[in-house]
Amino acid sequence: MENSKKRLSVAMATFNGEKYIKQQIETILLNLNKDDEIVISDDASTDNTINIIKEFINNDKRIKLIEGPKNGIKQNFANAIQNCNGEYIFLADQDDIWDKNKVEEVLKAFKEEKTTLVIHDAEIINENEKIIEKSFFKYRKSGKRYNKEHI
Repeated sequence: MENSKKRLSVAMATFNGEKYIKQQIETILLNLNKDDEIVISDDASTDNTINIIKEFINNDKRIKLIEGPKNGIKQNFANAIQNCNGEYIFLADQDDIWDKNKVEEVLKAFKEEKTTLVIHDAEIINENEKIIEKSFFKYRKSGKRYNKEHI
């Protein structure tokens, strides 16, 4: 079997995200290797989102911009996912800030827990990057779970 898959893909859905998209892409790129990719599905942004993404594309061929389906966020994410080539797919909102070791930690969970899906906690911050809630799980009253696949 030909191994044409990339190690990791990041599927991002965007719509009018100019305020946060630059920092989001910068923090994702810090986590990626040379064979990884970011697939951005933009759902007809009318602000500067597309121009910011294109500036990154000019300097980094790991980023691919595709036209979104213009049918809401779920379909926009589905469009991005369908265009990913990675063995692992990370989802990214347009306003996230990734920790510098996010990918490493998530891939470690896949290996150590022998799982097929990892959903991890997040801190909620305001526009000044001040933490307003330490745990999204706690905020949503959910908890840590593993979906283990027995080999």
